[in-house]
Amino acid sequence: MSSAQRKPSTANDGFFQTVPSIRNQFYDDVSFQRVMDLFLPKSVIESITPELANFGDEILSKRIFDWVTDAERNVPYVRGGGRDAFGRRTSELVVSEGWRQLQNFGIENGIVAIGYEQKYSESTRVVQMLKNHLWTGSNANVSCPSAMTDGAAKLLKTHLFSTQLEPASRRVFQDAYDRLISRDPQKAWTSGQWMTERGGGSDVSGTETIATWAPSNDGFVSNLPLGPWRIDGFKWFSSATDSSMTVLLAQTPKGLSTFFAPICRTLPNTSASPIEKESNGIFIQRLKNKFGTKSLPTAELELSNTRGYLIGKEGQGIQEISAILNITRVYSAISAVGYLGRGLAIAKSFAKVREVGAGKGKRLMLKDSPLHMNTMAKIAGEYHSLNLFTFFGTWLLGISEQDQIPARSEPPSSRARLQPDDPANIQLLLRVLFPVLKATVCKRSIHTLQECMEALGGVGYLDNTENESINIARIYRDCCVLSIWEGTTDVLASDTLRVLSGRIGNGVLNAMDRWISKALGSDFGSSPFASAKRDITTIWGTLRDRLRKESHEKLLPSARDILFQISDIIMGVLLIVDSENDINPAAMEVCFRFLEEHGLASSGALRNLEGGLKLNQQIVYGDGMEKSFASQSKL
Repeated sequence: MSSAQRKPSTANDGFFQTVPSIRNQFYDDVSFQRVMDLFLPKSVIESITPELANFGDEILSKRIFDWVTDAERNVPYVRGGGRDAFGRRTSELVVSEGWRQLQNFGIENGIVAIGYEQKYSESTRVVQMLKNHLWTGSNANVSCPSAMTDGAAKLLKTHLFSTQLEPASRRVFQDAYDRLISRDPQKAWTSGQWMTERGGGSDVSGTETIATWAPSNDGFVSNLPLGPWRIDGFKWFSSATDSSMTVLLAQTPKGLSTFFAPICRTLPNTSASPIEKESNGIFIQRLKNKFGTKSLPTAELELSNTRGYLIGKEGQGIQEISAILNITRVYSAISAVGYLGRGLAIAKSFAKVREVGAGKGKRLMLKDSPLHMNTMAKIAGEYHSLNLFTFFGTWLLGISEQDQIPARSEPPSSRARLQPDDPANIQLLLRVLFPVLKATVCKRSIHTLQECMEALGGVGYLDNTENESINIARIYRDCCVLSIWEGTTDVLASDTLRVLSGRIGNGVLNAMDRWISKALGSDFGSSPFASAKRDITTIWGTLRDRLRKESHEKLLPSARDILFQISDIIMGVLLIVDSENDINPAAMEVCFRFLEEHGLASSGALRNLEGGLKLNQQIVYGDGMEKSFASQSKL
């Protein structure tokens, strides 16, 4: 149509873009479905499908996104700036109704509780984290306190099994544990985790919080006495500030130690007046103003005569707190792939409704653009590699929490190739897996999520609170924190190298040797990945020998490169096993591309498959690209 025939557009007339409609990711996410098939028995998949499919629908509802918008718009604040009308110190944190409702929704749906109900034995953690994965893009960061709550529950559970726990601590820990894993919002607690001080982030060696043995009867919590330790100090970063309890580090005469402390205490009832609650000596100095995670209250806290209980032994604080760190690092990885999965879902839905020029007067949908779909296929491939790595770690965590390696009650599967035969090997793998997993998945998800945002053009950069379901800018901001908290990339690289060059280093390397050999198999035969398997084995052998021969000091400048090389090898193995599970052409192509791009196979030596439009569409949308599921976003 010539310009002379066109009518001028107005604010209310002319072209309006169709709003993308996100499908239920339980069905629509190709990688999500493949992860389930690889890491869960068929009987478990059949059992969880109704619940997770319904959950996938609920979290895309208008009600949920209205809560998200409310939590983002009405950010937390301290009433009165921390003082009452007459200048007395207070510490009343105010959070939005949306935040409270999202928190309660997560509790009711067992975001933490599933991990402790043990309904699916060694598959329990995978089921729990599949639900968390779906939940990430819709929860406005309530998964942060969930992560710390889960970690605190695991730590307390460990000590409740101990015969050395004295009776008063046992009663308090049992009460707290029962609340941490509850599905009842009226009973449930969330937990904070307070480590960071002004002197350092992950470096807690200079902790200035002091714990003193000073028994007292100056209050109660849950009708149980407050702890016999007095804790004083200043915590620089404390997320989950609205929690009911916390686990924190403090110095004692015997060294850095871990403590349990409730946030509030009940005053003794000495008159006919109602029982009153007050802060357990915890005062908000100020709330942090952050780039993202705006809805999440993160504070600077002063602790003054805070009462608490020692967890474990004095001087073993790092050992105790590491149980929480392992859990929170898994949650960080799950959040990263959860954000990325949601970003990809938004970009996929946009490509189905956005029309662009194709030259010579032609127009086509983005989903039919060879260039755009090539980019989208790269995003989908990167996402799948990170998803496999994340759920491999989650699966091993679930197995490690069983009393013994479960006996196989089903026919041999690809999953069996990935399972170490010895429980000791699982523990050794996890010691290096957690830092490598968290560092790699969080770092790469941020970059790949930015590609999803760019796939929407200028609309992707907007803070689309009026269409919260496609507000990819919000989830990108929130995702950026994941490579920083619970250990930056360099901190985790240093931790990885410290493990590999330490006293258990040789054991970890041997465990990796055995795992790679078992997963790839001894007879490569006619596998389309035979050449790649030989290359991976050689590359791993070279890296392993280097780690054994060179000193920690010499390796340290390359620690980040070593970390990423280990992660690439692990993901390469996982992609091969996943591809050989069903010889799906799209999955095989994703694997081939990853191996070439990450230097795990000779370029061009793998296959002669064409990476054309149809194959890229299959990688992004799956086999049934045009299939319409009944479960879609209600927006």
